[in-house]
Amino acid sequence: MSIAVSVLVRPSRVQQLMTLAAGLAQCAAALAVGLHAPERFAAAPAVALALAGTGLALSRAAVVRPKTHRIDISGTGALRVTVQQDVGGRDGGDSGSGEAILLPGSVIWPVWMGLRYAAPGRTPRVLQVWRDGTDAAAWRALAVALAVAGRHGNANEGCEDSTNSMQRTNS
Repeated sequence: MSIAVSVLVRPSRVQQLMTLAAGLAQCAAALAVGLHAPERFAAAPAVALALAGTGLALSRAAVVRPKTHRIDISGTGALRVTVQQDVGGRDGGDSGSGEAILLPGSVIWPVWMGLRYAAPGRTPRVLQVWRDGTDAAAWRALAVALAVAGRHGNANEGCEDSTNSMQRTNS
């Protein structure tokens, strides 16, 4: 596979902060339901426990060290997404390599990309790429390459470019 675009996607601080904020909000809601207003809710202990559980799960997901991904797109539109283990360390190995296709439902927005992809015969995966996870030049190159790769094959498949003309000129 001849590589036309290769981008290293670092974990997004924006996504981590939003996940942590959602987890803390869930924990605050659990306290409010469980301690301050138990008489207003039916089964208040169960509701508080469910809210606390989801809040703790979100908070844990925000503090766990996320993985770095590398996206390679060939000139013909072939896509390869690899998970980089210990980038910069001795083990620069990857897992999950192999060619994949971009699936319908992938979205490119000015600050976020939601990429649905799957290798032939495997279950679909989703990769969230935030603008702060790459540098500006890599973001633009990736957006253009994914839009082109998404238009190969069936015309109803691939990336949906959901930006209006004003957003395109300002981004």
